[in-house]
Amino acid sequence: MSPDMNMRAKPPEDDRRIPVAALVLGAGGLVPFFMLSVALLFDLSAIAPWDRLIRGSLAAYAALIASFLGGVRWGLALEERDAARQAVLLAGSVLPALVAWVAMALPRPHDLTLLIALFLGLAVADVRLAMKGGIPRWFGTLRLALSVGVIGSLILALVAETL
Repeated sequence: MSPDMNMRAKPPEDDRRIPVAALVLGAGGLVPFFMLSVALLFDLSAIAPWDRLIRGSLAAYAALIASFLGGVRWGLALEERDAARQAVLLAGSVLPALVAWVAMALPRPHDLTLLIALFLGLAVADVRLAMKGGIPRWFGTLRLALSVGVIGSLILALVAETL
């Protein structure tokens, strides 16, 4: 493929502006976290199926989102020409799904605690990658903001479990 046919555009000089679509879709992805975490604040034990559904859905949704974030790294690895760096990105792409899978097998509150740690680690990794120029800076900013929402929701769920 000739260089002019490369579909990956060079990032602009100022890559700090978050695209509106990414912001809207990212914020929309927080809605299930908030809804499920808030629902856990209510005593639904009298409605046992709903109680179990909400608890399971939160961990499952968190695992799904963690797997998606791993997929972002896989996409970066596809463009990487350095074999060592590509290997690191590929390993980092499967690790979130594996950790989230383990979290889903753990009892409460250990599942939520592991998911909080996972999202914290992913946020740090994404911000570092953005600071090093491996991804656009807007992605690091967006990931930090969304991670605060995700981690806050999971902490809320953890608190709700202890009430």
